[in-house]
Amino acid sequence: MMISERHDKILALLNKRGRISIQELQQLMLVSVSTLRRDLDQLAESGEVQRIHGGVELTKQQQTLQLEALLSQKNEMNLSAKQVIARTAMQELHGGETIYLDAGSTTGAMIALLGNLQPAPQVVTNSVHHASQLADLMVPVIIIGGQVKLSTNATIGATAAEQLGQLAFDVSFLGADAVNADMGIMTPDLEEATIKKLVINRSTKVFVLADNSKFDRVAFAKVSDLADITLITDKSFASAPAYQAKTDIIVGGES
Repeated sequence: MMISERHDKILALLNKRGRISIQELQQLMLVSVSTLRRDLDQLAESGEVQRIHGGVELTKQQQTLQLEALLSQKNEMNLSAKQVIARTAMQELHGGETIYLDAGSTTGAMIALLGNLQPAPQVVTNSVHHASQLADLMVPVIIIGGQVKLSTNATIGATAAEQLGQLAFDVSFLGADAVNADMGIMTPDLEEATIKKLVINRSTKVFVLADNSKFDRVAFAKVSDLADITLITDKSFASAPAYQAKTDIIVGGES
């Protein structure tokens, strides 16, 4: 295996695992310890990895680059569907409302449209990314504090929950990783589920934005029953009647 190929393989493994022990990496690479150490020294000199006790991990800069790539990839997935959903969601606003905008790429598709809404809404969000973009568009925005979840740039934890408990929203727009006719709205992360539950309890109207791919799926943590929210999606789907029996569904592009 060429040196460049070994380096690429090491970086690919670290992208998946975050950090790996030298012993395990040697077994995966099928090279001698001396060869592996030379490769790691070269990658460290180039600023791509850093040695830790007994192992190796990506540098903070590389971790940031990987995170940006992940977020960019997520934003591009089902882009046209998310734009349809965003335009449909905007029809629920008249201007001047206090709204909560959840972290996520589907809710993020609303940002440019919110910049044109008059009178301007007061937006509250737990997304570092959303807050920055809204501020650039001169939309009044409050960002919820707390621990930042690096994979989504969303604030979570006790501080975020405490702040949300002091607020009330006219309308909230939430994302979802899974929508299930029996289990309701779901997400893989318990702390994100807690934040979403709080928002639902503090909101007069709640819309969950979910493209067609999110339906009939299950995730780890339940957020709410379907009866607690209204769904906005991009197109009709075969199992829609099972959902319509429990909640309202607004389908983008349909009158």
